[in-house]
Amino acid sequence: MHELPTDIDALATDLIGAIFPLFKDSQSEVMAATAEFDLTFSQLRMLFVLDRAGADLAVNELADRVSLSMAAAGRAADGMVRSGLLFRREDVEDRRVKRIGLTPAGSQAIEKIGAARRLAAQRFVSALNDLEREALASALATLGALTRAHIPNPCMPFSTPPSDTSA
Repeated sequence: MHELPTDIDALATDLIGAIFPLFKDSQSEVMAATAEFDLTFSQLRMLFVLDRAGADLAVNELADRVSLSMAAAGRAADGMVRSGLLFRREDVEDRRVKRIGLTPAGSQAIEKIGAARRLAAQRFVSALNDLEREALASALATLGALTRAHIPNPCMPFSTPPSDTSA
């Protein structure tokens, strides 16, 4: 594992240490799912930004959120429109403004990438005994409450409600 800077809070280090192995375990599946769509990193970021936004964004808004120029964002979006992952439409109030949004195929791409992460979590949870499951369920209840309290508009990686983890 990589060394963390010494100026990071010990609790933050512990949190990273607990979560990072799950992400690392899913990396090959996530990269395989991502590679299927043949996207640049900027295009992949655009997918996730649009997913998190939950609404169509003007090209300039999207460019700002992914740190690209308007021209670069427009070219990246054009490629994704051609591949069917995004759509482009005129703004209803100002036809000069072009809005970009996820198509159903774009939403399915996000879902497929999320499924790879969930697979790693499922592998981990499946290996736990009843006592470990109970301890994890308690810790996750606390972590969930804290993230909801301290992260505005948390983005859930899946749309189904969490299952009962006590079984």
